[in-house]
Amino acid sequence: MAGRRCLLGMLLLLAALGTARAAPLDSTLHLVTGNDFAPFTGEELPQGGLLTEMVRRAFGEVGLHYEIRFMPWRRGYDGVLAGKFLGTFPYVRTRDREMEMLFSDPLLEARQLVYLSTHSSMAFRGPEDFRGRTVCAPVGHALPPELAELAASGALTRESPADLPACVRMVASGRVDAFVIDEFTGQSAIAKAMAGDGIRIAPLPYARAGQHLVLSRATPEAAAILAAFNAGLKKLKDGGAMEEILRRHLSAAP
Repeated sequence: MAGRRCLLGMLLLLAALGTARAAPLDSTLHLVTGNDFAPFTGEELPQGGLLTEMVRRAFGEVGLHYEIRFMPWRRGYDGVLAGKFLGTFPYVRTRDREMEMLFSDPLLEARQLVYLSTHSSMAFRGPEDFRGRTVCAPVGHALPPELAELAASGALTRESPADLPACVRMVASGRVDAFVIDEFTGQSAIAKAMAGDGIRIAPLPYARAGQHLVLSRATPEAAAILAAFNAGLKKLKDGGAMEEILRRHLSAAP
């Protein structure tokens, strides 16, 4: 117990100083992320994707080093809650997630766009336009809060296939009306599925959303680790490395 208290104090001090000299208590645990989320994460992407490189380098800025594993999104998230993994990324804030997880500062903020089927008459001016429609969000992906409420009340139907490419195909074929995701991932997913002819983008963006690293609230040192991570993330941004990472990965995206 004394060792844990000492470690927590050390992590908080290191976060304040912006540097680290020792690994945290859970250095034997790994971070976890998922596939089919280009250009942000994916085993097949350079450096594991834009946000994978960003997370690894932000921790490295404060001397902390973790292995990053790839697995299905739901399994990774549940593994963090169960204490099998230290943290996972990237996740947007939702009310349910905030009850279970602590969130880092935003890794990146991006526009969420509404991708509509060319076979559907649906137009998008606001969340109420989803009423009576069918929306696709893969297992482990959250709907925007307004759409989650509509789905919970039965006012819209949610389809949840195993991955994002399946959502793209379902929308392109007209099986569902739409999916909502950030502009970079949407563009990459459509290009990969070669489904551009079956999908149109609503002129009005849905919202802007931040992508975060999350750690379980049940992890005693989670707040201290996130404080250290945020310090490393700030060093990346202030030193100009963040711009280089973004430019390199986004220029290679479809």
